[in-house]
Amino acid sequence: MEENCEDCMQWEEELYWTHFQTLHFSQLLLPGFHHCLVIPQKFSIHCKRKLPQIVTLKSPSGAIYNVKVEQDDVEKTLAFRCGWDKFVKDHSLKGNDLLVFKFHGVSEFEVLIFDGQTLCERPASYFVRKCGHADKTKASAQLPVISPTSTGRVSKEKYPLSGLKKMRGEISNDSLDHKLDIEMISAGGNKALSLAQRVVLPDGFMVVMKRSHVSKCFLTIPYKWCLKNNLLARQEVVMQVDQKKWVMKFNFFGSRGRGGISTGWKKFVQDNNLRESDVCVFEPTNSETKPLHLHVYIFRAAEAESSNNG
Repeated sequence: MEENCEDCMQWEEELYWTHFQTLHFSQLLLPGFHHCLVIPQKFSIHCKRKLPQIVTLKSPSGAIYNVKVEQDDVEKTLAFRCGWDKFVKDHSLKGNDLLVFKFHGVSEFEVLIFDGQTLCERPASYFVRKCGHADKTKASAQLPVISPTSTGRVSKEKYPLSGLKKMRGEISNDSLDHKLDIEMISAGGNKALSLAQRVVLPDGFMVVMKRSHVSKCFLTIPYKWCLKNNLLARQEVVMQVDQKKWVMKFNFFGSRGRGGISTGWKKFVQDNNLRESDVCVFEPTNSETKPLHLHVYIFRAAEAESSNNG
């Protein structure tokens, strides 16, 4: 009888982790939570393959935050990092607060916030957007969260967007002090670009796909980024989307003050079905190792626009 009960429990455990559409975990905010929140190890083990590297946290108020999921080598589990500090600040989280996360199986977590002293929900968490703490922009639109390998719509939620006009402009990256030439594609602006801007890290860069990128198949890399990462000669570069990798050749044209990739880029464009106005975010794993290894996150303009209109 005991063996049968144990078998039943194992079956129930497997059924829960493999077939339930929504999963939950809770986490107590301990010292160091301001910049990183460790995800429980058991949840990480069972859901690691399901999670894209960029997920969304949905506040009780409905405000959406894009947060990067990274491996925590100390705790041997996953953790929320880049973007988490913004969530902490906007919700005035304190030590010993209890957070409950509801995972919908794709890339979104709904979050409930409980006061560490009263053990009751914190009412203020339902008014973050209304008070303007999370985002002071007035316009909003529907945007999908795109996982690294996604070619379809993943999740739709409301994202605050600034009222972008149709124009040709530049984005500056403060830490690198470089400017990327971009082009807005509609009166509302490139929605995929708006999402990509929120997740690009200081050590990375992003490129809005132009016709030359997807038809002539040449990728120009920002000059100052090349200087910062000592990318000043012809060499191999490895790009990775999820678990798949592509080996490419980088060329540096010192007299023209620019560098870029041609050999191998066409294959990358085709394999990932890149289209004009899609946005790619590139992040180096370690600039000191050779060949240079770049993780690539793709935000698809067509999907962003269709979800906005739907």
